[in-house]
Amino acid sequence: TQQLVAPAGKPADGLIGLALHALAAGRNGLLPVTAEFGVLRSLEFCCVTCLFLLLTASVLRTGQVSGRIREQRRVLDERNRELEICREQLRIHLAHDVLTGMLNRAGILGELAAEMDRTRREGGTALVALVNLDHFKRVNDAYGYQAGDEALRWFSAAVGAAIRVYDHAGRYGGDEFLLVLTDIPQGGAEERLTSLHASVSNLQIQTQESEFGITCSMGATAFDPSAGGESPESLLAAADQALYTAKKQGRNRAILHSTAILAKQQ
Repeated sequence: TQQLVAPAGKPADGLIGLALHALAAGRNGLLPVTAEFGVLRSLEFCCVTCLFLLLTASVLRTGQVSGRIREQRRVLDERNRELEICREQLRIHLAHDVLTGMLNRAGILGELAAEMDRTRREGGTALVALVNLDHFKRVNDAYGYQAGDEALRWFSAAVGAAIRVYDHAGRYGGDEFLLVLTDIPQGGAEERLTSLHASVSNLQIQTQESEFGITCSMGATAFDPSAGGESPESLLAAADQALYTAKKQGRNRAILHSTAILAKQQ
């Protein structure tokens, strides 16, 4: 292998000329050309160094981008959690009555439908009761609407204390309430209704300006899927008919399917 030595300061055209001259002379194979003072070797070192620096910068940029992506994902996950919390709070707000804190009409009807489905799957009996405060208009007329609102709050609190955590209660409208009592023992509907009425009727309401008592009337029906197909509408109609009977018989009592449960007016 012949080595051509280019003098220092030799222009590039001169190096190319030497290479062409050697090829023309028939010297085949690899023809290394070495510049004096290690010019080509220095150039090779510079190229390697530059390549290393470029690769290092690329790796650093990649790490920075990955870090930013991880941070953006963390922020996005946090925002999604906050959004889910807001959605749940909004759902709860939309399903509850502002005055009493109970479920509102839409909320309690939703729970009624859900409990009917669950009872069909798992068996058992549910009790559906409509409750109306007796002569509530007289309370508003005699003591004012603020006292009436306070009476609704007191009654709602009494209902909440009387039912179990897996029962449901809602303000159906005005001074009327809808209760859905689940897992009623076989033959235990009358006893449960009687106990509930005793717990939430004959309440003494105290406000800053007045003190008075309130009573309530109840009409209820039992839902037993083994007895035949029922719908929420048919259950509500039966409970409403029982409530009408309770009022007709003198109020302050509970009626289950036109059968007097608590006929004694107190």
